[in-house]
Amino acid sequence: MRKLDKIKRILLVDDDDIVNSINSAIIKHAGFAEEILVQTSVAEAIDSLKLAMDENNLPELIFLDVNMPHKNGWDFIDEYEQIPFNVSQPGIIMVTSSINPADAARASRLDTVIDFISKPLSPELLDKVYDDHFS
Repeated sequence: MRKLDKIKRILLVDDDDIVNSINSAIIKHAGFAEEILVQTSVAEAIDSLKLAMDENNLPELIFLDVNMPHKNGWDFIDEYEQIPFNVSQPGIIMVTSSINPADAARASRLDTVIDFISKPLSPELLDKVYDDHFS
């Protein structure tokens, strides 16, 4: 990762605090982003995006867990697509431990999802994300 090419702000949406801690550490170690925001539920994530938009402080990228209790990643996308963004909206990368090919196929049909990757994050995977979507 080129340290000067950091993404300014990203949002991690995952219900698992341990996964969020590990992913945050990997992102920091890789020099992938200047700021990491973390939300553990769909409702909190949607509220934080609306507030960030009002403050003109949206993340550039969202790493979204597919499988969460109550509302999952697909529910997040349904709500996300209803937000009337007044600036360019963040790209979403769905992150999953699922091996269900139907999930990847479903994600590929959504304009708001720019990638679908498997857990865990790694510096190499972050390099690929950066090269594929931000270089």
